[in-house]
Amino acid sequence: MELPAPLTSRVYLLAYNTDKHKLTCNGYLGYVLRAAALTELHHAGALSDVDGKVRLGRAHVKDPLLADVLHEIGNKHKPKTWAHWVHHAQTPMFRAVQQRLTEERLISTERYRILGIIPATRVKVLEHRAVTQLRSVVSRALSGGSSEPHDGALTALAAVGEVRIAISRAQARERKQRIDTFVTQAGPALPALRKVMRDYHSSNSAG
Repeated sequence: MELPAPLTSRVYLLAYNTDKHKLTCNGYLGYVLRAAALTELHHAGALSDVDGKVRLGRAHVKDPLLADVLHEIGNKHKPKTWAHWVHHAQTPMFRAVQQRLTEERLISTERYRILGIIPATRVKVLEHRAVTQLRSVVSRALSGGSSEPHDGALTALAAVGEVRIAISRAQARERKQRIDTFVTQAGPALPALRKVMRDYHSSNSAG
């Protein structure tokens, strides 16, 4: 089957556990999706890095989800760091990506209550082949096979964003040098995601 083009959609699907029929990376997948959107914008020339701050580039984008991110950045009077924009509005980003995949009939969602009290959403991927293909893309990239920049960026996002269903801790250690190459190639949103992930875990540990 043909995989969805947006990097955000690919990251979301990659985080799905087809054996347990549930989405992983609870609590922080939105940050990884934000980093994916920023990476796409940077690759497209719609964003640039100036002294560690995010600046608008000259290129325009047609993707409404990416256009919304550009609009957010453009509305700020002072430039912010990449980490700021990775951390910013992670929940709306998660919902927007989920809504798009639902509209494209790649996933379905169902509202329910845990123990009859806590509201939650059950996610079902309708095409498991998409997840399998994406895992193969990441596996080939990690193993040293030739990969497109888009595939390298997806692999970097999965590694730094701790999408463990796609890249285990052991794989991340074994392939650290190759992952670091992908992170460098992917652009400034990836080191920013690494910082946000550290802060997320520190905050949870303190809590």
